[in-house]
Amino acid sequence: MNRYIGVEELGQLMGLSKNTIYRRRTYMPTTVPPAIKIGGRLRWQLDTVSKWLEEHEEVAQ
Repeated sequence: MNRYIGVEELGQLMGLSKNTIYRRRTYMPTTVPPAIKIGGRLRWQLDTVSKWLEEHEEVAQ
């Protein structure tokens, strides 16, 4: 079963404030994982967030 998280939980995972998440979603959408709206609120599927973070992880050289 899919687990969905809200903006505050996403912010905690990414080390960003709630306002920063909203701002980035509006002005720099490629810097946050894709979201869906459920009942008028933004939600992120936890599996999608984990995959997105792994894909955007910088590898030390």
